[in-house]
Amino acid sequence: MTTLKLIHCSLGLFLIFSLTNCGKTNPQPPKAEGFDATIPRDTSYLAGPITFTVKELEEKINRELDPVLVGKGSAGGKKGGIFPFKVVRSGNVHIQYADKQVKFSAPLSLYINSPLSAEKTVDQKPFCSLQINFQSPLTVTPNWRLASKVQFTNFDWIKEPEIRLLGKEISLTNFAKKLLDKHQSSIETAIDSAVYKELRLDRMVGPIWLNIQQPLLIDKSLGLWLIPKPLSVAASPIEGDQQKITTHLRIALESKTVLQATEPPNSPVKLPQLQKRDSVSQLSDLHLLSFIPYKDINQMLARLLAKEKKMLLFGTITIKKASVYGGQRALIVKTDISGLLNGTLYLRGRPTFDTTTNTLSVKDLDFDAETVSELSKFSNSLVHDGLVKALESFLTISLGGEIEQLPEKISTAFKKGKSGQKTSLGIQSFRFTPRKIAIRPDGIQALINVQSKVAVQVRKL
Repeated sequence: MTTLKLIHCSLGLFLIFSLTNCGKTNPQPPKAEGFDATIPRDTSYLAGPITFTVKELEEKINRELDPVLVGKGSAGGKKGGIFPFKVVRSGNVHIQYADKQVKFSAPLSLYINSPLSAEKTVDQKPFCSLQINFQSPLTVTPNWRLASKVQFTNFDWIKEPEIRLLGKEISLTNFAKKLLDKHQSSIETAIDSAVYKELRLDRMVGPIWLNIQQPLLIDKSLGLWLIPKPLSVAASPIEGDQQKITTHLRIALESKTVLQATEPPNSPVKLPQLQKRDSVSQLSDLHLLSFIPYKDINQMLARLLAKEKKMLLFGTITIKKASVYGGQRALIVKTDISGLLNGTLYLRGRPTFDTTTNTLSVKDLDFDAETVSELSKFSNSLVHDGLVKALESFLTISLGGEIEQLPEKISTAFKKGKSGQKTSLGIQSFRFTPRKIAIRPDGIQALINVQSKVAVQVRKL
């Protein structure tokens, strides 16, 4: 027999002898008392602007605004005394946004029957034409519409109203002005109606509202899910410039976590009424409060150990069972082992965040004082390192990998929906920051703060 083999045999016999002398271990369990204060649930906010171009707004109104503004539905037109007439938009509406006002400009034509004519239909040539200007504030309403309150400002004649009588041109501008003044409110209402009916923010925000309610898988191996619950939406006043119009939204939400193998059921809530605010923060601030019950961690540990038995010291010791509970502001790990050392060992450690991997793990695990007193110094040194390494690998839970993919997941889901064909969603500056951990009687609380910026660009209304 070689010298090396003799050394190996001697070490093996020494190890067996040492562990056999250790016998059984059955220390008193640490008491389940002494807990951290509860981390209060805090409201989270997902914020971002919704932006659409003035050009898109202009095209939408031109598509939806009926050309006949006054006198629609009558063969002869609106009855104005003895004159049937119609006011018709004879060209496109042009829009500008300045000084917190939407400014509308459109060419209008007045078609009127001559009082001496026997014709029952409206003359095909306009009696007069003018370029008319309106302006209006633009606001958001609780039912997710854009609302205007259009008011006439001024006009310029394109073709003045005249008749030729006895070889002379007689101006009828005062007559035409009175006729238009009388029906000015009808023209203003027609524009307001087109804006209100067709410019709907709920069609843009609705898909985002549904997407953020989808359960988010945080840790695939453990089956840890984050379930957001949106509560309300607030909007700031509309602002803009020559190219675009913007309103800032902020969604308030709560969140919870569940630990299960399959995706939790989702019962999405409907989009609530929009709350109007003088201003809203443009920064998303998510306070994701996770609660991981000990019973769920224990079920996870049971699944892991059932799938693969954990051996220590060259297979001489087997971890039969492991479970956790809280006490003395620490996570206590009860471990049943068999082999050359039989019985129960108790370890304790404090959950911490690893900001480089965004994981919740139990670092600096060490034997409880009662367990140390049960073990000899030698068996303690033999078992300690292998057992700690095995348990730390079991008790590592990812809290950031999937959350950091939230921007991409929401954006991808948004693009696949119908609204994604008309709207682009961008989420930038996504920053993940762990905050607090609390050992509670029934589980571990973990608070994570996520800050980001979100922007919705409307390509087609």
